[in-house]
Amino acid sequence: MGAPFGANNSAAAVSVREMAARREERAAEQRTLLDRYGEGACIVCLNMNIAGPVKRSGLIDRAFIMAVSALENAFSELSGGLSSVREARFINRKTGIEALFALRADAEKVKERCVRIEEEHPLGRLLDIDVIAENGEKLSRIAPRKCLICGENAAVCARSRAHSVAELQKKTAGIIGAALAAEVTRLASDALLCEVHVTPKPGLVDEMNSGANPDMDIALFERSVDSLRPYFTGIAETVLAFAGELQDDANGEAGKALAAELRRLGIAAEQGMLRATGGVNTHRGAVYSMGLLAAAYIYNVVSAPLTAEDGPLSALFADDAENCARTAGKLAALLGDGSFPDSKGAAVRKRYGVGGAVEQAFAGFPLALLAKKAKLDYDDTVPCDGSDTLGWAYALLGIMAQLDDNNALRRGGEEGAAYVKTTAGELFAAAPALPRGELRRRLIGLDSALTEKNISCGGAADMLAAGIFLWEIEQEKYHACGLFEN
Repeated sequence: MGAPFGANNSAAAVSVREMAARREERAAEQRTLLDRYGEGACIVCLNMNIAGPVKRSGLIDRAFIMAVSALENAFSELSGGLSSVREARFINRKTGIEALFALRADAEKVKERCVRIEEEHPLGRLLDIDVIAENGEKLSRIAPRKCLICGENAAVCARSRAHSVAELQKKTAGIIGAALAAEVTRLASDALLCEVHVTPKPGLVDEMNSGANPDMDIALFERSVDSLRPYFTGIAETVLAFAGELQDDANGEAGKALAAELRRLGIAAEQGMLRATGGVNTHRGAVYSMGLLAAAYIYNVVSAPLTAEDGPLSALFADDAENCARTAGKLAALLGDGSFPDSKGAAVRKRYGVGGAVEQAFAGFPLALLAKKAKLDYDDTVPCDGSDTLGWAYALLGIMAQLDDNNALRRGGEEGAAYVKTTAGELFAAAPALPRGELRRRLIGLDSALTEKNISCGGAADMLAAGIFLWEIEQEKYHACGLFEN
């Protein structure tokens, strides 16, 4: 990617005077909210505990977003649920991003839940969550906060300056990095699990049957996904380790080194997958495509441009899914065509002159983005009668109608692949006018036809999983922003 791969995105240093002024402003805002909501109200104030004069970066901002999600979950456990939240404010300053919540709830119970987050959440030691009771007093913790470095009383270490700012910053980056790695591992693994459970999927493994894959079932796919979790974590750790070098990579050497390490991780992941499945290839394509998207997601978080002061929380997520797909395309170009040169897919690409999943990756995963949009459009157009996965099954049809699927070509030749595109395209076009039950019936019919022809569109399934991953990114945005926009 060279020099354009990224740029330093840390905010300007903040002075002690600016921090003091912000504390005064915050106290006034808290008093205003207490006056507004009166008896029975309490205020929750969320801040990031960041050592040193620089309080903003892509990593810090993403940690804040994860903290907001944790608070949302905690508020939902209150007797009044999320309706207890009467007002939520997002404060965007170079002194740090913050959140203020006015709740109609018992302050002591709210404090208990906030302390639990500080003690148990992976980011808890970096969070300052104050609870102010209706009388204006800040509720105290029973046990003092522990120091990031030594585990002793944090206040004592801070007063004595027992640890350098550099030590604290390094520890902070490690904590956020570990939380982010866990987050992308969850997102990628959940996307793969969601894909296999989408039902019905013509010719593919789903909850009804194994399609044209008699050697596979859902349990096998679930074992395969479990084997890939360390791979996604390793990708995150690798991108984080290279982030600084990539931000000043004029000759492109850091990008080449990153590509080599991602390739090594991918080969090891494939070997681990085959061990877990007894030699059955369940996720080779996903190792490539989902690995690229996971790496892109982490890189985009690290290099995300900071929003202007007073900008909304949603600005921190601007075009997250599309940006992730674009960055994944750039990473694919770094890797080149040949991550698995001995694979059956590579042989099919050479024989038929098609690009398949590799071409999709180079182009920035357009069919994964199509799937994300198709799912949303279908569920908005055709009323849903429950928690079925027909929206994703519909999205799969859109992929099958356009993708030069290596698996379909290998199993059915050009005639079989053309049949897939035609029949899937016709059903994709007709589906929005059909009741959900009728779409399900026709999908089952197509499943029978493809199973009889022994055609399984594994490449389309990989693109569907990629689309689910991109959709999950958007859902993270909606959940985090929901409290501030209602």
